[in-house]
Amino acid sequence: MHGPDTRAAMLSELIGRLRGPAGTGEALRDISEACEAARAAGLGGDGETMAALDLATAELDPILRESALAYVSGDLRRYLRILDMLDNVLDLAPLDGINQIYWSMQRQLFLMRMDMASVPDFVAGRVFPFYERFLTQISLRLGLAPAARPAGKPATGRVVMVTNQFLSDQHQPSRDLLTQVVRLQRDLGRTVLALNTNMMPDRYHSPFIPPFAAAVEERLSGDQTIRFGNDTVRLLSSASPGITAGKLNGFLSAVEDFDPDLVIAFGGSVIVADLLASARPLLCIPTTSGQTISLADIVLDYGGRAAPPGHGRLARSWRPFRLGMALRQDDGATTRAEFGAAEDDFLYVVVGNRLDAEVDATFLALLERVLDAVPHGEVLFAGTVDALPGRLAASRHAARLRCLGHVERIGAHLQLCNVFLNPRRTGGGGSAAHALASGLPILAFDGGDVASIAGPGFVVGDGDAYVERAVALAADPALLSRSRKDARSRFAVVKQEESDPNQLPVYMDEVIELYRLRN
Repeated sequence: MHGPDTRAAMLSELIGRLRGPAGTGEALRDISEACEAARAAGLGGDGETMAALDLATAELDPILRESALAYVSGDLRRYLRILDMLDNVLDLAPLDGINQIYWSMQRQLFLMRMDMASVPDFVAGRVFPFYERFLTQISLRLGLAPAARPAGKPATGRVVMVTNQFLSDQHQPSRDLLTQVVRLQRDLGRTVLALNTNMMPDRYHSPFIPPFAAAVEERLSGDQTIRFGNDTVRLLSSASPGITAGKLNGFLSAVEDFDPDLVIAFGGSVIVADLLASARPLLCIPTTSGQTISLADIVLDYGGRAAPPGHGRLARSWRPFRLGMALRQDDGATTRAEFGAAEDDFLYVVVGNRLDAEVDATFLALLERVLDAVPHGEVLFAGTVDALPGRLAASRHAARLRCLGHVERIGAHLQLCNVFLNPRRTGGGGSAAHALASGLPILAFDGGDVASIAGPGFVVGDGDAYVERAVALAADPALLSRSRKDARSRFAVVKQEESDPNQLPVYMDEVIELYRLRN
């Protein structure tokens, strides 16, 4: 707990940051760090503190102000104000600026930083309609007019799969895309063209807090053939920054020339795919749990087997599905000594590509409680990090909280561990599948990809239950043994759910029929 003096100092620090420079990426990151400290200290739940913050920042850039205060409080009503501001200038504001604000919001939702109860219909009722209006502006302002495929035209046996981001086969969503393309080609006899559009912002165009910029793999550019296992995939990429007429028309022309029977959006808010919704049958395969933004007639489920709430477009387009995870095959044995761990240590492991953001102060406090009760316990963090080591160094258990960085053979590494710990987050489904395949018990909160993969048997309701089970698994060898068996059983269930080869082609045929009815 933080006392009044500490909270007052945090508030003063935050106000000073917000009133200071905000014109560089470094300045925005400094402001974000102050917001994160205030959020973790609970300042967002204090009405008087938030009123003082409101008053002290009244004259600031409204995007900076509202996004920063939303970060601290989790209140989605702040985002509603931002959407209203954008709507007022939607036909005038730079498209790249709007895009960066949109994806920065989506990032905060993905990281579970926002209080969804503050605006229960935020995604379906506000974000989705805004996204449609944004696409309309892109089309109007850039003069985009994709040629429509006549309904009833003879089938070509071709499919286009579109993603916002492709990095490498070490990146789980990219690996999953390759798996889906190979299945379409090898199992269904389709000819597939994959589009790597890089439509998420790769730099900052607004003072939104926290800022978001996506990684771009510069070596992937133009028309390339890449190998995945024993198969090849044709990939058309553009690493050009921003939303431009040349970039978008290039992709739209490629689709017209290829003439697919349908387009598959791989992921949510896939701009190029959604621009084709009026011109081609469109199916969406989500890459994560939660409500997926897509203009597709059919939006498949990630694996939760529950339709979105309500009766709107997102609910009507939903179909049950389980995305098949493409796990890496790690050949050869490894040892604990390679990771500096003793044979009698009880190893907890946290895996992810966003651990700097996902291992926040709240989760770190839970880990410290676990280690308080498990003297022979150690927590390993597998994944590339920048800021996390500094935060761990300040912990009373710093020597038992270790960052390994990127682990090349993650499957082999997980087999050496005892329990997979998952913070509150949306992502992590690939690492959870690896854990189950390795017979590694999972400990997760409800909601998100890991909970969807792990199933209810590995989900707890709150922090106290989380700590209690983590400690019990270290103290009771019989419980740990049963949990290992449960993990392998759950993996078999997940594989069974994704194993029906006839499910996807049924949806593909249905979306073509829905397009015919629309036209």
